[in-house]
Amino acid sequence: MMGYGCNFTPLHLASVDMPTSKQAIIVKSNKLVEASYRLDLIEQRIILSAIVEARETQKGLTDGFVTLEAKRFAQTFGMDENSVYGQLKDAMKTLFNRFIVARDIHPESGKQRVSMIRWISSASYIDGAGAFQLRFATDMLPYITRLETEFTSYRLEKIGRMSSANAVRLYELLVQYLSIGEREIEIAWLKETLGIADEYPRMDNLKRRVLEPALAQINEHSDIRVSYTQRKTGRTVTHLIFDIKPESKPDQVKRKGRKLSDAEIEERAHPGETWEAARARLDQIPLELA
Repeated sequence: MMGYGCNFTPLHLASVDMPTSKQAIIVKSNKLVEASYRLDLIEQRIILSAIVEARETQKGLTDGFVTLEAKRFAQTFGMDENSVYGQLKDAMKTLFNRFIVARDIHPESGKQRVSMIRWISSASYIDGAGAFQLRFATDMLPYITRLETEFTSYRLEKIGRMSSANAVRLYELLVQYLSIGEREIEIAWLKETLGIADEYPRMDNLKRRVLEPALAQINEHSDIRVSYTQRKTGRTVTHLIFDIKPESKPDQVKRKGRKLSDAEIEERAHPGETWEAARARLDQIPLELA
């Protein structure tokens, strides 16, 4: 079990200069992935879309607003274009009050420090233009900009069809460990991280209401396949051990007898996969299937 922080460093760097939502890359600091917070599904989608937009346009990372279009948002997530703007207006009001709980070590005392950090410092919507804007809070910026070392990246399309906020969060917690193939998580920590620490005291309820629906969506919609077993401390189930594998379907893009370019390797690398590992794996695939 990793502690509240994450020392594992995925090395897959993918280009974020992508023109379409299906190619858009989410990049988050591992500290943000591991932080405790609770967002509902549409709030999750707003934050993820804003991270993509900010990194692609470089607007909103140091100053100014991130602007998102309601129509494009609806198309990305398969939502009703006629009602999405009203839903976004309501979500922006609640998102304005949301925050994460982050843990690190206080440098002067060496003791654990617990910090509450707001996601955004301002939220706006533009009636008649079908657009809305937000500004990331200053203290949040390091979690989405200074990502040279420890980070997690994945394609927005991999969570775009999920209808459970818990599925999105659990996917992020597991995809970090794809190259390892396994992650053991303490149940109490998982519940706190998902923002449900005071809910589902019975294990059967947690499995039925949270774990099983989330894993069903991850296995159906994402690029990883996950199963889990339980570990007991005494007579009580205290840990979950997740087995994490990449989707088995091969990439169906022909390279016609040539070596893949650097850009093509980035496009086909698995989350958490190093450049060298991706090239070695793809070189083993028949030319017509790479």
